[in-house]
Amino acid sequence: MQRSELDRHLLEFIDLLREGGISVNLTEFQDALQGLTLIGMEDKSRVEGILQSTLVKSVNQLPWFQEVFRVFFAPPEAKSAWQKEAEEKAASWEKGVAQSREELRFQGEELKFSDEQLATYMNLPEAEKERLKQFLERSEEGTRNGMQLDHSFQPMVEKMLHGSLEYWKRKLGEDFPITPPGQEGLLSEAQRAMRQKEMHYLTKDLKDIPPEEWPEVSKLIRRLSRRLASQVSRRLGQGKRGSLDMRRTVRENLRYGGVLLKQTYRKRRKGKPRFVLVCDMSGSMLKYTEFILQFIYGLTSLVSGIETYVFASHLVNIASKLRGAQTFQGMLNTSMTDLVGEFGGGTNFAVSLEELHEHYGSSLSRRTVLFILSDAQTLEGEKAAAYLRKTRGKVREIIWLNTLPEKRWKDVRAIELFQPYCQMFECNTLGHLQDILKKSPGFV
Repeated sequence: MQRSELDRHLLEFIDLLREGGISVNLTEFQDALQGLTLIGMEDKSRVEGILQSTLVKSVNQLPWFQEVFRVFFAPPEAKSAWQKEAEEKAASWEKGVAQSREELRFQGEELKFSDEQLATYMNLPEAEKERLKQFLERSEEGTRNGMQLDHSFQPMVEKMLHGSLEYWKRKLGEDFPITPPGQEGLLSEAQRAMRQKEMHYLTKDLKDIPPEEWPEVSKLIRRLSRRLASQVSRRLGQGKRGSLDMRRTVRENLRYGGVLLKQTYRKRRKGKPRFVLVCDMSGSMLKYTEFILQFIYGLTSLVSGIETYVFASHLVNIASKLRGAQTFQGMLNTSMTDLVGEFGGGTNFAVSLEELHEHYGSSLSRRTVLFILSDAQTLEGEKAAAYLRKTRGKVREIIWLNTLPEKRWKDVRAIELFQPYCQMFECNTLGHLQDILKKSPGFV
C-alpha cells in the first residue's frame, strides 16, 4: 500500500475512533503511521497491536477500539450490507419525522418542536400518541366566551405539548435514539455492536462479570447513577410562577372539555432531597463488592453532600474519606484500605441502624432519601425491623436494593419483616437498576 493511501485509510480509521470519544493527536497519528509502515498490512493481528498501542490511552477505550477495528477491516460485502442498512434506517427516520410533524398540527399550522422532542414523540406508546392527538383536536374545536380559539393560542398549545414530551423523555430514559441515525455504515454497525454489549451487561448477574469487563460496566453504572441523581434532584411543586405544568393543566381543564382556559405552573421545591447511602459489605455480599464500590463512587461523584456508610457488624461513615477522590482507583486508595477489617464478616443490620440513629441522627429528616444496598441476610431480624420502622417515620423514603434474587426472598425471614417499611427491589443486574429508575418510585 502506497504511503498516501495508507495516510488516508489511517485518517478514516481515526475519524471512527473519535466518534466514540477516543481523541488522537498528531504525534499519535505519526507513531501509528510509522509502525504500520514498518510492519506492513499483511498480518491483521500485528496491525491491530500497532494501532492499539499507539492510539488507545486507557482500558475504558478498548471496547470501542475493538469494534471500530472489526468493522474497518471487515470484508467488502459486509461493509456494503451495513451501508445499505444505515441508509434504510436514515430514510425510515426521515419518514417518521415527517409523519410526526403532520400529526402535531394546530388548526392546520405546523407546531415548533426540536429534533429531540420529535424523536420522543416517535417513540411514545401508541396510546399516548393518540392522547396527544385528541388533545390537539379538542383544542382546535374549543371556544372561549363563545368565540372559536384562534392561532393566538398556538404558543400555549406548544408549551403544553413540550412539557408532556419532556416528561416522556425522562420517563423513557436513554433507551431510544434522540438523534437521527447516521448514513455511515461502518459507524452504525460499530454503534449497534456497542449497544448489544450493553444489553449483555444489563442482563448478566453482576457477581458473574469477570474483572477484565468491569471498566465497561463501570461506565454503565456511572450513567445510571447520573440518571438517578438527576431524577431525585428534579422534584417540583405547584406554584404561580415557573414552567407550565402540562399534566396538571390538562386535568384542571377537563371541566372545559380540554380547552386551555386555565394554566397551572410549577416551581422548584425549597427542600432539596438529601441522600443517605448505606451499603452492606458483609461476607454474603462479597461477590457484589465491585458493584457496591462502583455504585458508591458513581453517586458520590455526582451528588454533593451525600452521606455514605458501609456496614457488616458495625456501621462505618466513609463520607469524609470519599471527598476529593477524583477517580475510582483514587477512591479505593484513599477510602477503602482502612476498611479491610470491616469487610467479609457477619451481618448485624440492627446494630448498624442503632448506630445510625445514635451517632448520625441528624442525617435522618423528612428530606432524606435513604438507600440501602444489601441482601437483607442479618442477625437479629426483629430488632432490625423495629429500627427500620423507627427510621421510616423520620425520612421521606427508604429504597432497598436487594441483590438476592426475588424468588429466594421467601427463604429470608428478615425480608418479610423489612418490606412494610421500605420499597424493596431486586437488584443484582444493571438491568434491574435501570428498571427501578424507569418505574419512577415515590422518591422521584
